[in-house]
Amino acid sequence: MKKIISLIFAIMPALMFAGELKVTVTDRELDFPLEGAKVSLQSKQSVKAETDEDGNAVLTIPDNVTSGTIEAKLPGYKDASVKFSGFDKPVVITMSITDVIEGKELVVNRASPEKKEEKTGVSTVMTEQQMHTTANMSLVEDCMASVRTLPGVSYSGVWGSEPSIRGGEPRELGCLLDGMYTIFPWHWGGGISIFNPSFVDTIKLSNGVFSAQYGRASSGLLEATTIKPDYEKFHMNLSASTTCIDAFAQIPFGKDVGGMLAGVHCSYLEPVFAMYKATGTDSLDMMKRPPYIRDAFIKANFTPKPELDICITGFFGSDGLGIDFDDEEDGLKTKMFMDYDIYQGLAGINVKYLPTDKLMLHGLISYNLMCEDMLMKMKESGTLRYTDDFKQYAAANGISLSGDTYTLPELDSKANEVILSHLVTARAEAEIELTEKNHLCAGFEEVFSTANTKEDQKFWTDIDTGASKVFTQIGWNTDKKGNCILDNAAFVNWDYGNENDLIQSQIGLRGEFINLWNSNENYAVSLVPDLCPRATVTYTPFRNIGMLEKSSFTLGTGLFVSIPREAMLFSKEMGIDNFELNPNRSLFAVIGADAVLENGWSFKLETYYKYYLSRMYTYQVSHESAMFQDGQTFVKSDGKGHVFGIDAMIEKKPNENWDGYLSYSFVYSRFKNPLKVGAGEHVETMYGDPLDEWYYPQYHRFHTLNLVSNWHFGKEKNWTFTVKGTLATGAPKEKVGPVTCYAADLNGTTIQRYSRSSFYSDTLRTDISCPVDIRLAYQWKTNDDKAQWEFYIAAQDIFVNLYAPKGNKNFNAHTGKMDDHDSNVDFNIGLPLPSIGVKVKF
Repeated sequence: MKKIISLIFAIMPALMFAGELKVTVTDRELDFPLEGAKVSLQSKQSVKAETDEDGNAVLTIPDNVTSGTIEAKLPGYKDASVKFSGFDKPVVITMSITDVIEGKELVVNRASPEKKEEKTGVSTVMTEQQMHTTANMSLVEDCMASVRTLPGVSYSGVWGSEPSIRGGEPRELGCLLDGMYTIFPWHWGGGISIFNPSFVDTIKLSNGVFSAQYGRASSGLLEATTIKPDYEKFHMNLSASTTCIDAFAQIPFGKDVGGMLAGVHCSYLEPVFAMYKATGTDSLDMMKRPPYIRDAFIKANFTPKPELDICITGFFGSDGLGIDFDDEEDGLKTKMFMDYDIYQGLAGINVKYLPTDKLMLHGLISYNLMCEDMLMKMKESGTLRYTDDFKQYAAANGISLSGDTYTLPELDSKANEVILSHLVTARAEAEIELTEKNHLCAGFEEVFSTANTKEDQKFWTDIDTGASKVFTQIGWNTDKKGNCILDNAAFVNWDYGNENDLIQSQIGLRGEFINLWNSNENYAVSLVPDLCPRATVTYTPFRNIGMLEKSSFTLGTGLFVSIPREAMLFSKEMGIDNFELNPNRSLFAVIGADAVLENGWSFKLETYYKYYLSRMYTYQVSHESAMFQDGQTFVKSDGKGHVFGIDAMIEKKPNENWDGYLSYSFVYSRFKNPLKVGAGEHVETMYGDPLDEWYYPQYHRFHTLNLVSNWHFGKEKNWTFTVKGTLATGAPKEKVGPVTCYAADLNGTTIQRYSRSSFYSDTLRTDISCPVDIRLAYQWKTNDDKAQWEFYIAAQDIFVNLYAPKGNKNFNAHTGKMDDHDSNVDFNIGLPLPSIGVKVKF
C-alpha cells in the first residue's frame, strides 16, 4: 500500500502540470473521421496516442512544452502535421490518400493534376483556405484575385485577371477546370475569371517545368480543381454582397454511392452604379445595362466500387453589358451604342479505374462551347467651327475656306462580331508502379476545335503615309464557317522518388502534331510537328536540422508549345503551305531553392530563362495606291523572343495571430517580329506590336511586388483584418509627337483634322501602379457548431483618389482640344469600390 501511495505522489506533479491536447484526424477529401491514426509530438515522439472510431485522440503534453507540431500517420495516407499553440482549442489534422494504396486502391506516386502539392521550379498551389480572404474582397469574388499575387505573375491592372505568366503573352497560358481544357475562361473580356471561390477547392499555377502530360501552354498552366461533394452529409454555402449572390449545395447520394455539388452565381451592379450616381458623378450614365454575370455549376461524383471513381462536371456562364452614349460638345455630336453578350458552357466526364494494385487507368472527355455576340456603332456629325490653328494652316497651304464653320458629314463606324466556338478534348492514360520509387505514365490526347466567325468592322482613322496624312474609312469583313484545328498529342512520363527522398526527378516526352483545315474552302494545312522533352530534378540534402524542416534545390528544363487564339481565323487566302508554320515554341530552364522552417515560415527563390524558338504573329497589309481599302491578312511564325526573370516568395503559414506572404517578380522580356514594311504599305499587327525591331511587349513590367497580410484578433481570434497590396512598375508607353492639324476632303467639304504621330519607345513607361485592397471580417459558429457565419466589409483600390497611374493625354481629333488630365492606364472608375457581404455554411 505504501508503494502505491508513493507512486501516486511521484506522478502527481506531472499530472498537475501537464496539458491535455485533443487531436481530431479526418480524411481531407471525404471529411470523415480516421480511426487508428497514430499521432505524436514531433519534438518528443514518446508523447503519442491513437485515434478512436470518431477520429479523436488525447495527447498529454509535458509542462515545459506550450507549442509545437503534432504529426499524424496512417497506412494508406500521407503523413501530415499541424502546428499548435496552447491547449484551449483542439487540433484538427486532415490527411490525404498517399501515393501507395494497398489492396485495390492505388494512387501512383507522381505529380498528377489532382495532387495538392507544390514544388519549387514546377508549380505553386493555393488552397480554398489560403484564397478565402483575397478572393472574397473585390467587386466580384474571383480566385484569380489570389493567383495574381503569386510570384511569376505580372500585374495586369485593377480589372485584369488574364495575366502574363513569366513574361509570356497572356494567351500563352493554358487553363483547365477539373482537367478539362477551356477556350476562354474569363468574364468581361478578361476582367475576371470563371473560377469562383464558392466551388473551387485548389488552384495550381504551373509556371515552371510542368509534366509532359499537358500541352497547349508555352508560358504556364492554370489548373482549377473543384470541391468534391460530401457523400454522407448535406451542406449549404450561401453568400450575398453588395454586388453578388452565391448559393451552392452539397447533396449526398450515400457513403458508398457518391454526392453532388450544385449552385449558381449571380452579379448585380445596379446598387453600386446607383450609389455613385448619387454622388453627382456622370461617368456611369452611359451604362444602360450594367455589366452582369450569370453562372451555374454542377458536379457529381460516383464510386460504385472502391476501385472505380466517376466524376461528371458541368458549367454554364454568361456575361455582358450595354452602353448607350449621346453627347454634344463644341458642335460635335457623338452617339455610341454597344451591346455585348457572351455565353459559354463546359461539360465533361472523368473516369479513374484501378484494375490491379500496380495499375491505374484514367480517361477524360469534355466539351466546351463559347458564343460571343458584340455589336458596336458610333456616329459623329454636327456643325463645327474652324480653329485659328487650322485657318493659319489653310492659308499657308492655299486652301480656301467657305466660312468660319462647316458641316461634318455623318461618320459611321461599326464593329460587329459573332463567334461560335467548340472545343472537344479526349484523353486516355495509364499509370503503372514499376517499383516503390519508379512510376511510369503514358497516354494520348486529342483536342479538336472548330469555329464559325463573322466580323464586320468599319471605322474612320488617320493614316500617316510619310509624305502626307489621309483621313479615310477602313475595315474588313470576315465570314468563316467550319475552320477546324486538331491537336494530336502523345506523352510519356517517368517519375523517380517521392517527397521524402534525397533525390526526386521526372523525365517526360510529349509529341505534338497540329492540323488546320476548312472543308468548305478546300483548305488544309499541317504545322511542323514537335517533340517536347522535359526534365526536373529536386535535391533535398537538409531535413530536420534545428528549426529547418527541409531545404531543396531544383533544376529543370523543357520545351513547351501553344497555339495562339487567332489560329482559328487562318484561311486559304493567307497562302499558308504545309509545314511552313510552327506553333509558339519556347525552350525554358529554371533553377530554384526553397527552405521550410518549423515555425511556419517558408522561403522560395527561382530564376529562369525562356527562349522562343518560334512565335506566331498576324498582320494586315494595305496599300496607298488603293487608298488603303485593300487590307489583306497574313501570318508568320518567325517571331523571336527571350525572357529572363527572378521570382521570390516569403510566406508565413496560418496560425492564430497572423499569416501572409510577400512575393516579388522581376521580368526582362523582349520580342521581335522580323517583318519589313515596303514603300507605300500600311502594316499593322493584330495586337499593335512593332515590326522589325526588338521591343518590350505592351503588358511588360520590370517589377511586381505583392503583399498579403491576414491579422487575426479578438478573444477567440474571430476577427480578421486583411490587406492586399501591389506595387508594380510601369508598362511601355508610346512616344508621341505634337498634335498638328491637316485638311481632309469629304464629298467636297473641307474638314479639319488633328492628329499626332506615335512611335514605340524603349524607354518611356507609364507611372507605377499601387492598388491596395482591405477587408475586415468577423466569423462565428452556432453553439452546436453546425453552422458557420461570416460578415465582412471590404474596399478595393482605396488610394485611387490619391494616386492613379497616368499615360499620355488624349485629344479630340476634330477640334484639337486636349484633355485636362493624363489618361488613366489602370482602368478604374476613379473611386474606391466598397463591398459588404455575409456568408453562411451549414
